[in-house]
Amino acid sequence: MLIKNLLRIVKSYKFSLIIIAFYEIIYLLKGFKGNKFHFSENNKMSDDIPCPYYFLTKIKKELQEEDFNIFIDLGCGSGRIIDFFSKNFSDKKFIGIEHFNDQYEYCKKIFKEKENIYIFQDDFTKSDFFRYNSDCYFFNNPFRNEKEFVKFMDLNKKFFFKKKIIFIFANYNKKTIYNLKYLKTIKNFYISENKGYSICYLNNDLK
Repeated sequence: MLIKNLLRIVKSYKFSLIIIAFYEIIYLLKGFKGNKFHFSENNKMSDDIPCPYYFLTKIKKELQEEDFNIFIDLGCGSGRIIDFFSKNFSDKKFIGIEHFNDQYEYCKKIFKEKENIYIFQDDFTKSDFFRYNSDCYFFNNPFRNEKEFVKFMDLNKKFFFKKKIIFIFANYNKKTIYNLKYLKTIKNFYISENKGYSICYLNNDLK
């Protein structure tokens, strides 16, 4: 089963596999954390497959041009995304919400001495995560079914419109993001239909 899942991941990155592997090796050698995989049996939450460092380095360059204070990773897994961005934006506050116990305990351990990083165990689809007042949301496709993601966004868009927010969506089918008409894409990068990222603002014209 493990081999089958790993082969599925490798196949999904197609011709970009070499450059992705190169970035993975570089950041592993640098000692970056959050590199655990977890294949979910939950019928709602997707597998915990860390977002490639190749994508994260590109997103970092875009975020350097943006103004945000609180970065929240909904479904933070083993903490790769928070570890990466917290090392590049040390003056920001980072919040991770993780449903599964093993990943939550791992994150709590590796970030326990970081005063600007907070990890909570919760199902963010059912929790009031708006209380954290975040202005930058990261989704590394935590939903098993993208229809559930669309439903989640549609149900919560009234809360998002209360302030200026940056959304980062990694490893979704790009058509799914384009079809959310209340979002305005400011930057995207895809190596295939389902692998890449979009950075979006709320489309206030549709408010």
